[in-house]
Amino acid sequence: MKVATICTRLPETISAHETVLVASRRMLDHEVGTLVVTNTDGHPEGIVTDRDIVLRCVAEELVPGKTRVSDVMTSQVHTVHDNEAVEAALEMMADREVRRLVVVNDAGRVCGIVSLDDFLEGLVAAAEDIGRLIRRQVHV
Repeated sequence: MKVATICTRLPETISAHETVLVASRRMLDHEVGTLVVTNTDGHPEGIVTDRDIVLRCVAEELVPGKTRVSDVMTSQVHTVHDNEAVEAALEMMADREVRRLVVVNDAGRVCGIVSLDDFLEGLVAAAEDIGRLIRRQVHV
């Protein structure tokens, strides 16, 4: 199975020059806790989470309307190609000790995001499918 099959396609993005206030409102409006920071070409520059905003802006008593996303984002972006095997992506996450990877296409542009939760949801769905199959076989 490829990462493209389980990732969230077209994740919410933001530019590094936007304010933390804009980022937090985007998260609220789209009910997400993570935004991929992209440049004008759609290449990943960073990632900002609701936790980043709390720890690097609010706890530091910075003004969200004046603080740039670039000041609170994580600049080290861990990416995975959309055609990569799910197993390889899980291994990357474990090796790098991260909960999410930004998914990129052949051009290096952001096309998705995959999180540990996506893998868990896939496992649950597979387990449910197996359960239905077993129940059908028992009734045959």
